[in-house]
Amino acid sequence: MTVEHSNTENTTALRIYYCGREQCAPGHFWGPAIRPHYLLHVVLHGKGEFFYQEKKYELSAGDAFLIEPMQTHYYQADKEDPWEYAWVGFDGSCVEEVLSSTIFQSSPVFTTDSALCIQPMIRLNALFFAPEKNPLGLASAFLRLLSCMTRLDTSGRNDHNEQYYQQALEYISNNYSYNLKIQDIADYIGVDRTYLYKIFMREAQISPKQYLLQYRIRAAAKLLQTQNYNVTEIAYSCGFRDSAAFCYHFRQQIGMTVPGKDTKWYLLSRYQPGFACCSRKKMKGIGSQIILTPDSFHLFFYPILLS
Repeated sequence: MTVEHSNTENTTALRIYYCGREQCAPGHFWGPAIRPHYLLHVVLHGKGEFFYQEKKYELSAGDAFLIEPMQTHYYQADKEDPWEYAWVGFDGSCVEEVLSSTIFQSSPVFTTDSALCIQPMIRLNALFFAPEKNPLGLASAFLRLLSCMTRLDTSGRNDHNEQYYQQALEYISNNYSYNLKIQDIADYIGVDRTYLYKIFMREAQISPKQYLLQYRIRAAAKLLQTQNYNVTEIAYSCGFRDSAAFCYHFRQQIGMTVPGKDTKWYLLSRYQPGFACCSRKKMKGIGSQIILTPDSFHLFFYPILLS
């Protein structure tokens, strides 16, 4: 999507008017009233009710509600556990098209049992009030927020863990070579570190930190197999702080030292597609091999039978 800025309001693709955040008092309400533009709220904490077109929606942390231009609405904080919410006011020539890809095409509310939308909304507010304005960064953060509010699965599942997991894997695959922190991954998909840990333990049975390390080792093993790069080049290219850290983690994960450039790699045919390298150590006729396939690596100990 192209973000245009013009003196003519009608030709502006996206205009963000303001953002805000408020901790409401018990029973605090707004309306009935109308707004001249779109207004999107994300509930950060607590509970409340949103009334729209003679329907009542009970919302809690992580949920969101959209107010359309010139539509009467009313919302009220819970008397026992009043909500805190953040909001963004916007309009533009591309807004209807963008919203058509979200849940708001068919519903004024987005409900979830997770915190998927909270961090993107907080980041959007932070960028809006930053001393140095960045229009492209602001537009990107806004679209990132809306991308969390896609249509619900037609099967009726209200579990976004798999979606978060796939987003995290994609982010790791695109950024593992940088100084990537687990908090960066959590911030990207819009959850806290504890929730990210639970997602990985559920989906992959390992922590996100362990997954990132294994991904880097796997990428390093593929570079080793090419025999075109030295250990230092591979270490930095795969996100390790130096060659010593790479060698340490490689030995911890694989169980053998990093193979040198003179290591002979063999094409595997008996076991599975891929390549293997043999260690120089042999104990009672048993050799160690790294089995490197396009998606994984394994260390095996067995009699070396390679042709």
